Amino acid sequence: MSNISRIAFEFWSGIGNVETLEKWAEAELKKENPHPDACDLFGLVEAEAERISLVLAEEIEGFTPVSEQGEIWAKEILANFCEMVLSEKISPNKFCYLVQCYDANFLGLRENAVGELEYPVWLGDLWNACDWCDESWSISNSPHLKQEIEKVLNAKT
Repeated sequence: MSNISRIAFEFWSGIGNVETLEKWAEAELKKENPHPDACDLFGLVEAEAERISLVLAEEIEGFTPVSEQGEIWAKEILANFCEMVLSEKISPNKFCYLVQCYDANFLGLRENAVGELEYPVWLGDLWNACDWCDESWSISNSPHLKQEIEKVLNAKT
């Protein structure tokens, strides 16, 4: 079962699942001293589930999405999404939404020796490859995106 930090990170990434949060709450309520807000985690809409899970993750585990742990999970999720978009299990539009989230938030997690913000190299040039992406895109009509996704996957190995 996922911990509250992972659940919160997935919501923050735009891929969270209310059922996963409810399963966490069910397990939490079985503990001798459950978190007092666990009983309020049922029947939430996605936006509220994201907000509350992020608060709980920070309160319980000291977790924030833009962190070392968040970056580890972002790399893992990005690799999975690369595979999913190449196999047409998700649309390029959904994939590029994730890229946009990670690009906007992980830029600046680190600075180089002269104090400049470091771009997360694990994102490759996906930001540019996703530029102008919309619902009309498919992996077959976006060869530049496919090529960049393959570069990112090959760099990972």
